Amino acid sequence: MHIHGLFRAALLLVCLSAAALASEPASEPDPTASAIGAALRSGAGIPPNSLEPLRAFYTARQDRPAWYNTGGPNADGTLAVSTIAGAADDGLDPLQYDIVAISKPPSASDPGSIAYRDILLSMQLMRYAADVRDGRDSLKNIDRDVDVPPSGFDPAAALAQALAEKKLAEFLRSLPPQSVDYSALKAALARYRALSAAGGWVALPPTKPFGARTAAPDVLLALETRLAAEDGQLAAVSPPKPEDVDAALRRFQQRNGLPVDGVVGAATLAALNVTNAARVSQIEANMERSRWLPHTSGKSYVVVNVPDATLHVIDNGTEILTSRVIVGRRADPTPIFQAEITDVVANPPWNIPAKIVRTEIMPKLRKDPSYLTDHDMVASNGQIQQLPGAKNSLGLIKLNVSDRFSVYLHDTPSRTLFARDQRFLSHGCIRVQQITPLASYAITGDITGGVDKLMAAIATGTTVHLSMPAPIPLYVEYFTAFPGADGTLQFRPDIYGRDARIAAAMSGTSVTQANSSGGGCGRPG
Repeated sequence: MHIHGLFRAALLLVCLSAAALASEPASEPDPTASAIGAALRSGAGIPPNSLEPLRAFYTARQDRPAWYNTGGPNADGTLAVSTIAGAADDGLDPLQYDIVAISKPPSASDPGSIAYRDILLSMQLMRYAADVRDGRDSLKNIDRDVDVPPSGFDPAAALAQALAEKKLAEFLRSLPPQSVDYSALKAALARYRALSAAGGWVALPPTKPFGARTAAPDVLLALETRLAAEDGQLAAVSPPKPEDVDAALRRFQQRNGLPVDGVVGAATLAALNVTNAARVSQIEANMERSRWLPHTSGKSYVVVNVPDATLHVIDNGTEILTSRVIVGRRADPTPIFQAEITDVVANPPWNIPAKIVRTEIMPKLRKDPSYLTDHDMVASNGQIQQLPGAKNSLGLIKLNVSDRFSVYLHDTPSRTLFARDQRFLSHGCIRVQQITPLASYAITGDITGGVDKLMAAIATGTTVHLSMPAPIPLYVEYFTAFPGADGTLQFRPDIYGRDARIAAAMSGTSVTQANSSGGGCGRPG
């Protein structure tokens, strides 16, 4: 939140008082530095979480002002203010960094006013640097099932170093994520804001399913206008033919993860009628989550994008495997976290979580006393375990993960479910269609090199733990807006409501913390 006017008034009063004392004959020769030092010693008007970073920053420069002198803002000060003024380009609100207050020039002849402006700008630039680089802690904490390790970034130290090395411009440019995905989202934000400024698009009325090739002229025109708002290829055709509109509709369906059938049914109509303003908020929310990721993820890792229900294996910077996955249903959302794949288990048992036993197993057992036996389950010491085998819900292969949610990657005997477009069906764990090549990669570094070893372990019929040369980083992410393989922006539904909660919080609406802190899949076995 931006600094309240009362805090600014208190800080200004301390700076002015200190400057007045510093102007006396026996005082220090630099009244502005004296005012800065006195204000930081007092701490009045400075939020507690900003005070120590500011003290460290100014101690390193002997309390000398960083941004202003008696002639007004110096070059660094001008750059700092203009950077914060442009925070909206990254989905941030400049008003949250007191852009109005820091844009006002101090009184050139008043050391107290200069000290006040200098401290205020330093404080807001540090906040901006932390937010645009790593995201806002308040937004990370909206959902209890988000586990993002701190980056260790120290904005005060980094800013002091940039000034000392005269590299402020490079430092500020380096703050936002430098990934291709983030750059695509930033470009999309500008594009969709421009669309919004031009009036956005008009929703299509409810109607029976139709296709572009058979639509009535007025319906076809409405569909063409709506599609052309986002599809530059269609907008460039004048006048478009029904087949041009049909092709654009199919591109729209592909971009939105819908069945590409050229029919405006209920799901396609709902996607077409998402407002332009909603897309802007969606992109801003996804840019925020992009900042939660490490700025360097290494060259080899596994990433799961939950809203898209897909998994990607990156080896030495190259994608070598893509797989459909099944992730948590709305009631059991798959968490957001960063962890490591630690080992592979062939023929895993399943230690069934107490919640699943209580809500699913026990009602079935009361109706059918043979339910446990029929499903290869055994009860012992209050725990129900499903034994390894063809009926086991984890399938034949599991990859253990070092996360605090007890979420892992596994096979499934219900493999026909991977054919569904909407694959939000699990208790939070991640079922992987291409589990065999993934496990092969984990134990050998090659998607085929370990298959024989896996098959031999499975053939034993007993639980076998297979070691890995090294743990593999795993990123379980939640992106409902992201560039596709061809760079075209993709959208997916906000299945767990995470976008909506972030958007509400960014707009200033109070948001209740949501989602449980566990994946509900059961202890590793």
